[in-house]
Amino acid sequence: MLDSDERTGRQMSATPKVAVLGLGTMGAAMARRISGAGMATTVWNRSAGRAASFVDGPARVAGNVTGAVAGADVVLTMLFDADAVEAVFAEALPAIESHAIWLQCSTVGVEAANRFATAAAAAGIGFVDAPVLGTKAPAEAGTLTALLAGSDEDLVAVEPVIAAIATKTVRAGQAAPAASALKLAMNAWIATITAGIAQSLTIADRLGLDPALVLEALHGAPADSPYAQLKGGAMLKHGFEAQFEVVGLLKDVRLAREATPGMPQQLLAALDELYATAADGGAAHADIAAVWRAFQD
Repeated sequence: MLDSDERTGRQMSATPKVAVLGLGTMGAAMARRISGAGMATTVWNRSAGRAASFVDGPARVAGNVTGAVAGADVVLTMLFDADAVEAVFAEALPAIESHAIWLQCSTVGVEAANRFATAAAAAGIGFVDAPVLGTKAPAEAGTLTALLAGSDEDLVAVEPVIAAIATKTVRAGQAAPAASALKLAMNAWIATITAGIAQSLTIADRLGLDPALVLEALHGAPADSPYAQLKGGAMLKHGFEAQFEVVGLLKDVRLAREATPGMPQQLLAALDELYATAADGGAAHADIAAVWRAFQD
């Protein structure tokens, strides 16, 4: 059965064909969820090695980006930054069919999301601004939170894809860059709470206490949060296997700074400095819990 969008003339299958562009930690997990949900899925990555694990899987591996998007109903991008998305989209665009919808899940900031939406409209394809909240484990489990901005028609069309990767959705607005703006606000909070628990653990340690007492005292209190416990526990164990890389969160903090020049910048500037210190100290590709290292000098 086909659902028709009379406003645009697009037609979308109830089980869309999906192209996933970008097979990093998040993109690969999302592609597995989508293909596992029974949707015909084609994957592509700029470095072919990341696609190796898909060769014998249910998803089809494309040799190039144009081959990946040809015939796709939904083109999902999950790349590191706006420059990567822009380069890949420019190459893919000639092969994207007019009925398709671009589901843009990368964290690219406000200006880029607006620019991408404009480019999609000029090309006559749909666009949904759809960054996600969550890291490696939620992506693998399909329990991400999808932040969405797009027309009602386009959101209905991409619903099967969103349902495969997320258990919660937040409608940020009718169009980009509303969802990307919300993502910056949320990642600023993630940066703050992670740096905050690192600071408290370090204060306790410097004052001669077992820093684990901080998490014990926090547990169940009004100020407690599962995230603080999770990242604080990782810091105590020095377990910095990447769920969300320091370099990625640093990018997002800087995007938030760029997007809010009229707002007091003291806290964002401090977060920028802390995560940059951790990255420059060798933790760029470690988990964001490694911001703890910035407090150890």
